[in-house]
Amino acid sequence: MEGLSVSSLSANQSTVQVNMGAGLHDGGVASQWSPYCKEDLMRGGEELCFEELRAERYNQQKQKEMEEKMRHLKEQQEQLSQELEEKKRLLLRKSQQISNVDQPAAAPFKILDESGSKESVRKSEPSSDELPDDVFLRPDEKGLCVRVQFPTRPDQNLQQNRPPGQPSRTERDLRAERDLRAERDLRAERELRAERDLRAERDLRTERDLRADQDPDSQESVSQPKKQLSPIEEISVEAASLTSPGELSGGNFSPLDQEQDQNQNQNQEQDQNQNQDQEQDQEQDQEQDQDQDQETLSQSHAVDPCDPEVRRQLLDLFDITSSANLHSEQRPLPAVEECSLLDLGGDTFFIESRLLDRHSVSIFRAAADNQSVFIKVERCSAPWDFYLFTRLKENSPSADRAALISCFLFEDGCVTVYTPPADHQLTVVADCGPDLARVGVTAVRLLELVLQLHGCSLLHAGLQPGVLASCGAAANQDWLFPLDWSSSLDLDLQKDVRSVQQIPSAQGYIRLGLLQPADPPHTVDLVGVAETIYFLLTNSEMKPERHGSSWTLKHDVFTSTWRRFFGLLLNAGGRSSISILSELKDQLSELYL
Repeated sequence: MEGLSVSSLSANQSTVQVNMGAGLHDGGVASQWSPYCKEDLMRGGEELCFEELRAERYNQQKQKEMEEKMRHLKEQQEQLSQELEEKKRLLLRKSQQISNVDQPAAAPFKILDESGSKESVRKSEPSSDELPDDVFLRPDEKGLCVRVQFPTRPDQNLQQNRPPGQPSRTERDLRAERDLRAERDLRAERELRAERDLRAERDLRTERDLRADQDPDSQESVSQPKKQLSPIEEISVEAASLTSPGELSGGNFSPLDQEQDQNQNQNQEQDQNQNQDQEQDQEQDQEQDQDQDQETLSQSHAVDPCDPEVRRQLLDLFDITSSANLHSEQRPLPAVEECSLLDLGGDTFFIESRLLDRHSVSIFRAAADNQSVFIKVERCSAPWDFYLFTRLKENSPSADRAALISCFLFEDGCVTVYTPPADHQLTVVADCGPDLARVGVTAVRLLELVLQLHGCSLLHAGLQPGVLASCGAAANQDWLFPLDWSSSLDLDLQKDVRSVQQIPSAQGYIRLGLLQPADPPHTVDLVGVAETIYFLLTNSEMKPERHGSSWTLKHDVFTSTWRRFFGLLLNAGGRSSISILSELKDQLSELYL
């Protein structure tokens, strides 16, 4: 049914309809129900349809709800302001109470009569324990003597004996108590601020929901094209636009929008303050963590496990000097040069060439009795190489093919001599050519050597082709051993070494990222095996590079077997070294032995 319009014709039609309805009703034929309120339609000089009346009531109801919400928000704001003022007054009162510390009341002064005998005068004189603040008349004068004596404070002796510039115990206690109370009040104020922010955010979210309910109507009115409206509809639209609290009127915001903007500004300021406090706390925590990390790092590097003095103290636990192959020479360390002779224990060695010259360590190739030997000279009187080689030989299943060792101790160093057993010869691993079969056999022997070292808790930590030698009568029966043990560790004696970060020779791998500081110590030998075999295969230095989460070789021209070999050694992934070495040894043994 279309809306009834107001005009002279509609008025006459409505009158006729009323009369017809009355006639039908009187006749008892049927009763009719009107879908609108006649009193409201005919009130005053304006007439509204049923839909327009319902819209007007809805707008009035929403206006009342918004006014009630505004009143509630203002009451909450006033309540929070009162609570904040109360907290501030309480904090000020507490600070005043702390500053106004009550002093102990002084005892009443005494009036003494000094007109008596001298003995009474002597009795009235102050003792050495009292303060020198008495006032007397002269003994020959007649009169009263007034003596004012203040009681001694409990902390007076402490204040007299404390060093200058150091606060007394009472002052420290008061200061600590004042700081504690201030911190407690500050925490309470922060909790109150957080609660207030939470309430404001909840109220703001409710207001946004209410405004969102009205936005679709306003958007529809804007998007729809303007059409011809009746006078009654124009009046209702204007009334709705004037009574709507969320719309713009003449370019000014409604009071609710202004209140929301104020709340948003306050919330933003509070959020900024909280973010600044959190950033300061995070900076302090980071500084503390950095200090702790630096302290832990300094403690871990406080003692070098390869220091000669540390090794000398460890060797004192054993009776190593009673060994038949350890000789003591009561003279300084002799000078050793190429193409020279060296006398040791009645034997003469001809120095042929220098294999290694590093810091205080030199390794030479020499000859004696038509045999090729290796001689190591170092400026350290601790026979560390002799001790570790002896331990390795004792735990080796092929000790009959091992080289013979003898050590000569001097006043400022030692000389270690490696000689082959009968019908055996010594060679340097780096001298073998790039023969794939020969390198495969050497890789198996090297894996066996590292397995033996790790099996008896020894760590070489410096595997290189130039410090490895082989002893054997045939190519496939070589027994590999290191010529230099300068970086080696005995983890049974040095139990405090738990990661590669404590090993000096592993720092280069850590800087490269190939090893992590918390990796087990044995992983440094896995990288040493990879470097040694790579040099034997390519006669060049190994250059690993990272691809994703794994490490590979920069120039990978190997078969799948060698690619897997280097992949396992460079990416241990938390596996034990013995497991990786055993797996690789079994695979290469099937191919080259």
